[in-house]
Amino acid sequence: MSSESAKKHDPRETVFDVGVEQLARVYAKAGLDAAGDSAAQDLMMQELKAIVDEVLNKFPDIEQVFGSALISQEEKFGVLDRVFGSRLSNSTLCFLKVMSNHGRLGILRDVVRSAGELWNHRSGHQSVELQVAQELPPPLLQEVIDSLQKTLGVDPVVTTKVNPDLIAGFVVRVGDKVYDASTKASFERIRQTMLANAVEAIQQHPQQFLNQSS
Repeated sequence: MSSESAKKHDPRETVFDVGVEQLARVYAKAGLDAAGDSAAQDLMMQELKAIVDEVLNKFPDIEQVFGSALISQEEKFGVLDRVFGSRLSNSTLCFLKVMSNHGRLGILRDVVRSAGELWNHRSGHQSVELQVAQELPPPLLQEVIDSLQKTLGVDPVVTTKVNPDLIAGFVVRVGDKVYDASTKASFERIRQTMLANAVEAIQQHPQQFLNQSS
């Protein structure tokens, strides 16, 4: 069963996700604040993202170790030292050990995601999710990014996702705001307009829609 299917069948998922998200924000803020000045926070973000991209994504066994309650903190500290000891700054390594000491390494991905959003805000960037019906060629993608930059007034950090259900066009998510310029949304708006017009016509001239046969 895929992780997506598992989520659909887990009744605790909604509550659990909210709790993890809140906890991740707490650790993300604490980690960045403890790192120091802007340059140090930038370095920590680069290292945290590299951990996800180069370690967790490629070696899922390590992520299972981080999230396991059956593995002692001493063993997890050993893994952190062996895997990251010579590759990370002291600030980032200490942050990971603080999370481990509190039994929170299992939500490291969530913490990195929250830290990225917080760092983007602090550095004048804006996280933007761009959903497209098919992958955009680089020149067109850059045009979209440039347009978003002018519209938002900040430097957007764009994550692109391909969603064939959109048919064509795109959907932009900025924080809790969604701008839907997809063909699917256009079809839905047309359908809703037709339905609204039909209901209005029935209400204004109901006799025209009555069955006149005896």
